[in-house]
Amino acid sequence: MKRAIFAFISASILLMAAPLAASASSVATPAGAAAPSVANAYSPLAAKWWTWALSQPAASNPLLDTTGSQCSNQQSGPTWFLAGLFSTGGSVTRSCTIPAHKDLFFPLANAFDIEPQSAHKTPAYVRAQVALAGVKTGASNLTATYDGTAVPPGAVKYEESPIFNVTLPADNVFRDPTFAGFYNMGADAGYYALIKNVLPGTHTLNFTGTLNGQTINSTYTLTVTP
Repeated sequence: MKRAIFAFISASILLMAAPLAASASSVATPAGAAAPSVANAYSPLAAKWWTWALSQPAASNPLLDTTGSQCSNQQSGPTWFLAGLFSTGGSVTRSCTIPAHKDLFFPLANAFDIEPQSAHKTPAYVRAQVALAGVKTGASNLTATYDGTAVPPGAVKYEESPIFNVTLPADNVFRDPTFAGFYNMGADAGYYALIKNVLPGTHTLNFTGTLNGQTINSTYTLTVTP
C-alpha cells in the first residue's frame, strides 16, 4: 500500500512508499532512466545532497541539528552541503566551521520522491510524483544573502536531479524504524543556491523559501578556516 509522508527540508515535500531492507547508499543513474526535463550543473549535486541528508541517523543528522554541531558530518570534496529544516516550517540559527575555498550548496525549496526496490517503480513514475509538488511554479520567497548581500541571480537555479538511490537507517530522520531500507528509485526538483570559493573569516549566510504554505528561514554563522 502506498503511503504519503509530508516533510519539509528547506520547504520540501516527500512522497515515499513502504521500504525494503538492503545495504547501499549512493547516487546512481540506472540504465534507461528517463532524463530530467531541466538538467544543469546543480542536478547531480542535488541528488548527492539528498543522499547526504537522508542517509544519516537522526541522532546526528544536520537536518535535525538546532545548533550547527553536526554541520561537518559526511562532508567531503570541494562542495559543502548545508541544510534547512525538516518536517516543519520556521526559523533556525546554526554555527558552523568549514575549511576555506569550499563551495556551499543548499536548497531554498525542493521536493523529492523515493521508492523501494520492491515497488518496481519507473523513473517516469517518480518524476511524476515529484511534479505534484509544483516546485518550479509554486515556490516563492526564494532569497539567499551572504554577509548581508544578496547572492548573484545566477547563483540560484531550478534543477531536476538524475535518478538516485539511498538507504535510510533504522534511526532515520522520520524517527520510524519501519522506514529503514534501500530505495533504488529517487528523484528531486528544487531551487538551490551555490556560493563558490568561500574565503577565510566569519560570515553570515541567510536563506529562505516557501512551498505549499511552509516557510523556512535559515541563518548560519560560518567560521571559515584557512
